[in-house]
Amino acid sequence: MKLIEFKEFSRENFVQAINKRKVAITIGVSIISLIILTFILLYVFNPGFRKWADTHILMKVVHEGSLSSIDIDEGENISVYAYDKYIAIINGNKMEIYNSSAKSVASHEVNVITPIFDANGKYMVIGDKGKQKVYLVSGTRILWNTDIEGSVSRVSVNENGYVSVVCTGSTYKSVVCVYDTDGSQLFKTYIPSNTIIDSTISSDNKLLSIAEVDTSKTSIQSIIKTISIKDATTTSNGAFTNTYSIPENALVINIKYQGNKNLLCMCDNGIYYLYDGNMNQLMNFNEENKQYSFAGINLSNTIFEIEESSDGIKNQKSIVHLKNSASGKNREYTIDGIAKETASSDDNIAINLGTEVYFINSKGWLIKQYIANQEVKNVIVSDRLAAIIFKDKIEILIL
Repeated sequence: MKLIEFKEFSRENFVQAINKRKVAITIGVSIISLIILTFILLYVFNPGFRKWADTHILMKVVHEGSLSSIDIDEGENISVYAYDKYIAIINGNKMEIYNSSAKSVASHEVNVITPIFDANGKYMVIGDKGKQKVYLVSGTRILWNTDIEGSVSRVSVNENGYVSVVCTGSTYKSVVCVYDTDGSQLFKTYIPSNTIIDSTISSDNKLLSIAEVDTSKTSIQSIIKTISIKDATTTSNGAFTNTYSIPENALVINIKYQGNKNLLCMCDNGIYYLYDGNMNQLMNFNEENKQYSFAGINLSNTIFEIEESSDGIKNQKSIVHLKNSASGKNREYTIDGIAKETASSDDNIAINLGTEVYFINSKGWLIKQYIANQEVKNVIVSDRLAAIIFKDKIEILIL
């Protein structure tokens, strides 16, 4: 009786087995690669498939109660703002800073009654509207604060921490003060008669642009002036580099640099692209048979407008039209329902429908869909997260 039987080793059989395994692996990898490639192509070029995949495969739907949250007292007069990876809440003379996990990471005393904000990247500027105080915040620290002459009416910060403050109530009708990241005042520019609506600083810290409105004539005239910051710090003459006159009766709302020279101007009739003395209208809000409810220029390289479309009360849609401000390429994203509010920053756009909030990017792709059990009071976004504000809490969504 044989207790153990040794089969003769066959090199040929071994090689055949290895080859079969290689073929099987190759076929398996090829099939998986083909499936992934097909998925990517369908996702990129087929909006219907993309919408289905976002919900059923990529699980981009988020429900209220599943996120980190900050409790707030209902009816309390608080101000909330998002910047970088933080949420800042001002209540009275106290500013509490929270991280994306809703944990308090810093607390500061601030002397503001009516705070107004602007954020860009890791910087946030706070002004006390109608008063004198201005703060620059980065991370969990207040980098500097100052008291201005006159009253703060508007604040702006670029991605390097350069700040412009529009002031009123002095000898001149309006004044714009410019500060560097350290809080040193670089210069002031005086506007004797026109009202300043907004100001913005280019990404390379070289240009300041000011949006003015002249109401002294029978028709409104919006004017955008660009100033060389270097020239303005060294001489009182010759600092203006370009002046743009927007078509009559178009009221400027805000202006924003996208990069070093690309200046965007949003008016009540459309969005204009201003560059080296030239002006081009990128979006027209007065198109026939179209109703636009919201628009924005506070993105890194894109502008958007939201068109309301209705074919009866049960078939209402919000069509988000996106345009790359440099290339002119157009994209769209359609949402079932009518937008009640929008917010935007960097590459993120939030569209609040009431109990649903859609977060999309500048490509027109869904980042997240947030579904609430109650009415969303307000939404604020930064380049990294969103603050979804209810009457008694704030939920934080990482984008």
